[in-house]
Order: sequence, then C-alpha cells, then structure tokens
Amino acid sequence: MANGMAENNVTSEQPVEAEQPEKLKWGPFSALGVSFLTYLLAQLILFIPFALITIFTHGQDAQSTLNNNAWLELSLTGISSLTMIGVLWLFLRGRRSGFKELGFKTIRLADAGWVIVGLVVYYVLLIAALAVVGQLIPGFNVTQPQEIGYSSANGWQLVLAFIGLAVLPPIAEETLFRGFMYRGLASRWPKWVAAFLASGLFALVHFQWNVGIDVFILSMVMIVIYEKTKNLWACVALHAVKNTIAFLLLFVFTN
Repeated sequence: MANGMAENNVTSEQPVEAEQPEKLKWGPFSALGVSFLTYLLAQLILFIPFALITIFTHGQDAQSTLNNNAWLELSLTGISSLTMIGVLWLFLRGRRSGFKELGFKTIRLADAGWVIVGLVVYYVLLIAALAVVGQLIPGFNVTQPQEIGYSSANGWQLVLAFIGLAVLPPIAEETLFRGFMYRGLASRWPKWVAAFLASGLFALVHFQWNVGIDVFILSMVMIVIYEKTKNLWACVALHAVKNTIAFLLLFVFTN
C-alpha cells in the first residue's frame, strides 16, 4: 500500500504540459501582407465592371445606374467576395493548407448561445461608445448613414439586397479578417495586440468614422466569440445576424 501511495504521489506531482500554441502555415507578416493584397484586388477588380457600365450607359454616372439595378449591385458584391475567397484559396493552397485551418468547423448548440450573447454585448458597447464619442467630440455625427447601395430595391429585389448585404459580406469578411488575418497575427503576437490591429484595420477599410466605431466593436466581440468557440462560423453567424437586423430596419420596417 505504501508503494502504491508513493506512486500516486509521484504521478500527481508530475508537471502538466502547457497547451501548445496552434501552429499555422502563415504568420503575422503574411497575414498583413496577403490580407492587404486580397482586399486591394477585391476593390480594384470592380473597376472593370464600373468601366463597362460607363461605356454601355454612354458616360452616365455608374453609381446611379447601380443604385437602380439590384442585379448589378449583387453581381459586384459577388465579384468582390469571390475575389477575396479566391486569393486566399490560392495562398492557402500554396502553403498546403485549406479553409478548414481558418476555423470553419461544425456548428454546435453552444456556439449559437455565444452568438446571442455576442449580439447583446455588441449593441450595449456600441450604444455606450457612440454616446461617449458624441459627447467628447462636438459635431461628430453618430447617425451619419452608410452608403450600402440597393437604394431602389423593392419587392422581390429585396431578396437580392439581402444576399448582397447579409450573406456574402459576412462570409467573405470573416474569412479574411478574423479567419486569416487575426489568426495569423495571434499565432505569434499577443492576442490583444492581434485583436486591436485586426479590428482597427477592419474599421479603417469602411472609410467612415461612425461606421468604423461600429465595426471595430463588432470585430472585437467576434474575436472573443471565436476564442470561446474556436469556430469561425460563429463569427459569420453573428455578423450575418447583425447585418440582417440592419437590413430589416433599412428596407423592411421603414416601408
């Protein structure tokens, strides 16, 4: 019995191995460089259809043409989203990796719970942040509308607007900013640094101060959700629900 107790003591005193950081096939600098290139190409490729629209409309304002054609706007959103996904796919393939390594896993019931919690936390933080900024910065327009297109969509065209606003962007943006960029940054750098940098860049590309605050908070919440679930689909779901609520407020309830 004494020998048995001694063996148990030895076993219990053995140090527990620390959890090893996940090894990715890209690091912080690849995450920043490839993300920049991916987003840039996704925007530059839109100049081609814009030029074609200008040619076929004999020099008329391309943006006005788009605002009056939900199919065209959805097509451009699809082109931009597919470009993001395609560039990342080529990079990951070159590294003998795939989208599964970005964090796409089977969704669980607990993940849905985190999405609900994240949505509530996001709105609470957003309301508080905009109230504080509005008080600290005189003249700051916290209600400045964001140009999202589909201004003339109605009837069945609202389905196209929904796809272009609440389906495609969440998938493409979460794949790039949280799945690829944040995870690449966090693989070598402290997670709080990676979270602030990825969220700051995500805010920057929206080119509008009040929208930047909105998406910065959303990004930070989604990163926490990812760290809790280890599932990028949870981030996509939260992003899609948030955009769906905005879509309903702008296109359905206002009518």
